[in-house]
This record gives sequence, structure tokens and C-alpha cells, in this order.
Amino acid sequence: MNQELKGILALSHVRKLLAARIISNFGNGLAPIALAFGVLDMPGATAKTLSFVMFAQMFPLVAFMLLGGVIADRYPKALIIGGSDIALSLFVMCNGFMFLTETVSVTSLVITGLFSGFLNALWWPAMSALPTEIVDEDQLQSINSVVGIGSTVTYLVGTVTGGIIVALIGSGWALVVDGFTFFLAGVLVLQLRTFGNRREVHEKSPTVFQDLRAGWVEFKSRSWVVAVVLGYSVIAMLMESIFTVVGPAHAKAHLGGPRPWSWILASMTVGMLVAGAVTLKVKPQRPIFVGISVQVLVGIYWATLGYTELLPALMVAAVGAGFAMDFFMVLWMTALQTHIPKESLSRVSSYDAFGSLILAPLGIVIAGPLVTKFGTTTVLHVYVVLFFLALISMLAVPSVRALPSSEQASQSVD
Repeated sequence: MNQELKGILALSHVRKLLAARIISNFGNGLAPIALAFGVLDMPGATAKTLSFVMFAQMFPLVAFMLLGGVIADRYPKALIIGGSDIALSLFVMCNGFMFLTETVSVTSLVITGLFSGFLNALWWPAMSALPTEIVDEDQLQSINSVVGIGSTVTYLVGTVTGGIIVALIGSGWALVVDGFTFFLAGVLVLQLRTFGNRREVHEKSPTVFQDLRAGWVEFKSRSWVVAVVLGYSVIAMLMESIFTVVGPAHAKAHLGGPRPWSWILASMTVGMLVAGAVTLKVKPQRPIFVGISVQVLVGIYWATLGYTELLPALMVAAVGAGFAMDFFMVLWMTALQTHIPKESLSRVSSYDAFGSLILAPLGIVIAGPLVTKFGTTTVLHVYVVLFFLALISMLAVPSVRALPSSEQASQSVD
């Protein structure tokens, strides 16, 4: 264990954040399989039904993301994160008990999904900026990597466990456990609420609209941020569609159901774990260029999913995709945290998330009809082409290719 890693883990508040993410990500591993196959196993349900339920979760997440960024820049971020986690736990456990008592319906899932999406819109911008309040700038990539590794390990365990639980006893218990993990994580994060400064609000304070406008100015003034967010608006649309609808439907129709799908997701998580270990040591001089270039592995995974039903091949491709996704995410978060002023980081992060996810609800809602009409294999082939076009578009922007690491940027200033 290197000295930098030892120094990070010696901090009690970092250990609390790490524990919270480890616990909640075990539940996050259970949730996608439990909810997706729970819906698909409902009487009369189709891929269109799954699209509708997942859309209900995604739409409020996108719609309220900018508001979440403003709130996170005004109030203690740990308070927002912990409160959102605890409230979210109630809705997730509610879904679980409805599956267990066979009282679940599409309407009830949509209602709980709308509330869950709103809470996630508050959670995301605050979590993106919380590391800047609890560690120094030169420790940001390390904490992002450490938290990423810990979260990924338990996500891996949760994913495998989710496939087993859903296949043997159904989705209800998996969702109840998922909700309980959110509750525990929320209690842990609330203990960090003394970090950061609560912005004083008085009659001369900026309004919500003025805060949004200031965040927009910070966001649009950086062409590398705008270019990546625009590119990822397409990629996230495709990714969320595959993750929530196309993938589970493909697994049910061609691969044998939840167990093989859980193994594929688990393999992806192994790749994420490797990426976390790599980013502890590797700090590219051109982080965004390298991070985007590695995303080619995601496209290869999608292509493999569309061309073969051989599980070992799909698992290998999924490892590469997971590595590429987490490798880029750590570099991207670190770039935002080091190149964006701390006082406006949550708002810029909310514009980042809002822009990246703006097309995701559309992708989810049309995925079911597309799968029903053309089949999952054809849909995957089209998605691969769109994915590579998005990658090429981002890499065509000079500032994306040229953005230096935080170390290089500080050296140039010196």
C-alpha cells in the first residue's frame, strides 16, 4: 500500500464515506436485476412495460438535476446526501414489500419511481462535489479511486447475489435489502455534515435563477466540458437503454434469464475494480483524451452482446467495458474537481449530469417499442454505430484532446 493511499485511509471521515459507498453499492448491485426481472415477470409485462417503469425513475432525475446542483452549493453536501439516501430507502423497501405481497402494479412502481428519481437528482450533484470538502486537492484522484474500488467490489458481490436471489426467490427480498443498505449509508454520510460551509442566505443573496445562470456561465466557458457532455448525452442515452431495458430483455430472450445477465454485470464490475486500481497509480498527462479513447472497449462489448450468445466471450468483453467506464469516470470527476472553482462545482456537476442524461429518458422510453418491433440484436447493432460516432465527435474537439492533468496545469502556472 503506497503512502498516498495510507494517508487517505488514515482519515476517519474518508473511511466513513468509503463505508457508506461500500454498503449502498451492494444494494445497487442487487437493484437493476431485481427490478428489471421483477417487472418482466409480472403478468402481461413486456419490454414496453419495463421501459415505462424505468422512464418514471429517469425523468425526474434529469428534470430536477439543475435544482439539485443549486441546493448542493447552498447547503452541507453530506446533509443532502444522507437525507436523500434515508428517504430513498423507504421507497425502495416499499417496492420490495409490494413484490413480496403480490400487490405490485405498474402504477405503484411508477409512483415510487418518480419520488426516487427526484431524490437522486438531489443526491448526485452533492456526491460529485463532496470529496472537495473532505480532502485536499492533491488527494482528489486518490479518494475517487479508493471509493471507486470499494464501491465496485461490493457492487460485484451485490450483482452476483442479485442474480441468485431473483432466480431462486424473486425480486422482493432483493429490493428490501437494497433499501436497507441505503438507510445505513445515509446514517454514515450524515456524520460528515459538519464538513463544508453552509452558504449564508439573506436578502442580497443570489436567487435560484441567478445561481443557475452563474453555474451555466462556468459550464459553457469550458469547451472541453461542453463537448464531452454533448457526446455523453448520446452515449448515456444508449447506455441507460441497454442497462435498463435492452440488456435484460436480451438476456431473457437469448441468454437464459437473470443468472447469466448477473454474471455479465459482475464481469463488468471486475473491470471497474481493475480501473480503480489503475487510476490509483496512473495519472495521464491528457486525462480526458485518454479516458475517452479507452471507451472503445464499451463499443466492443455492445457489439459482442449483439453478435454472440457465448457467455465466456460476453463476460470478457464486459470486463473491458467496465474498465473503460470507471477509468474515464475517475479521470472525468478529477478533472472537474480540479479545473472548476469549488464554490460552483455542484452547479457545474449538475449541468454535466443534466446534459449527459437529458436524452436518457427518451432512450429508455423508446427502447421497449424498438425491441418489440426489431428485436434486441438489431437494436444493439444500431447502438454500436451511434456510440462510435459520438466518440469520434468528442475527440474531434481540440480542448478535449489537450486538457492537461491537474499537476501539469499547476506546473504551467508556476
